[in-house]
Amino acid sequence: MSLGKKEFIVADLIRKELLLGKLFTEENAFLQEWLSLPENEVYYQKVIDFETLKSKESFYSAIDTDMAFERIREKISQSNTHAVPLYNYKKLFKYAAVFLVLLSVTAVFVFKNNGENQKPKTIVTSITPKYNSPTLVLADGTVIALEAKKEKIISKNGVISNVNKVLVYDAKDLKGAASGENTLIVPVGGIYAVNLSDGTKVWLNSKSSLKYPVEFSGNKRAVTLEGEAYFEVSKNLHSPFTVKTKSGNITVLGTHFNVSSYKEDDVFTTTLAEGKVKVSDFASEEKESIVLNPGQQSRVNIKNDGSVTVAAVDPTVYTAWKDGKFYFENENLKSILAKMSRWYNFTAKFENKSLEQIRFTGIALKEEPIDRLLDIISKVSNVKYKITKVNQTYEVTVSK
Repeated sequence: MSLGKKEFIVADLIRKELLLGKLFTEENAFLQEWLSLPENEVYYQKVIDFETLKSKESFYSAIDTDMAFERIREKISQSNTHAVPLYNYKKLFKYAAVFLVLLSVTAVFVFKNNGENQKPKTIVTSITPKYNSPTLVLADGTVIALEAKKEKIISKNGVISNVNKVLVYDAKDLKGAASGENTLIVPVGGIYAVNLSDGTKVWLNSKSSLKYPVEFSGNKRAVTLEGEAYFEVSKNLHSPFTVKTKSGNITVLGTHFNVSSYKEDDVFTTTLAEGKVKVSDFASEEKESIVLNPGQQSRVNIKNDGSVTVAAVDPTVYTAWKDGKFYFENENLKSILAKMSRWYNFTAKFENKSLEQIRFTGIALKEEPIDRLLDIISKVSNVKYKITKVNQTYEVTVSK
């Protein structure tokens, strides 16, 4: 069973990203769509984890990497894939075990081009936020990088407007029989909005994706969210609007609310600003639905016992991200650094586990370098921080 050319393309893109630190627009769109699948992100993290690669260096050194890599290059060139094409590749990486071997070869290539040993960690003063262009995947599998200059997107279902980081699906621009689902993918360091065909407005936070019908039909409206989004749902008494997540569902008729459902978080939260919502199908033994009123937030502990709590909160704290702000109110440092990492692209490390639970209240603009907010946290919470960098990977370490 031969390995398909798509597998070679992605492995080559990972190698290129690690060596050069950047990709062309279409290459990045292709890779970001692949990374939207959790299992693919796991593979990606393995290949960029230089500590892991170093521990396996003796194994990799036994491979004739020059010959192996030339074979990969030959396969790619034979397929005429010098530029990444826009594929429908939902079944990409069907043979995961073979791909892991391919990543091993890619990893060795990285080592050979960066010296025999891993580059030492260097201390840096800050991390500047880097905007990464989101990706739109059309129902037919076409991948489109959302650049500012691309103000109109032509698809078989009609025209989509793309202005000021907002996608707009206008019912009059759709071709009547529009079908299928599009997916908006926002990577680390990005925020994007979409106006759906029914008039509903959705803001998508960094490291998130939203799958939605090109045009709603019937007596139900449903979208699927991975990550965090703020919704302003267009009211329709005859067609409830449902947000589906892996941790639970939220159903409304017309309202404003925020949903956070990142797979790496311990909790699944729904925060209501206006109207009324029902939260259901979450990981609770009782499986009872929860109805929220304005100013309430439900928190489902999805990683432990599935317990559910409802508390009164200020919704503006949990929706400030869509206006380009970090806003934390009595939040622990573990949660704060997790949210910051989705914007500045770093991994967090605590020298003592007790430091994770130190609480902090503060506000900062997301366009500012990371040290502005870390300096405030350091002074107010009486902790120290250090930013280190290895190749293109950043780490923030918090200590006492």
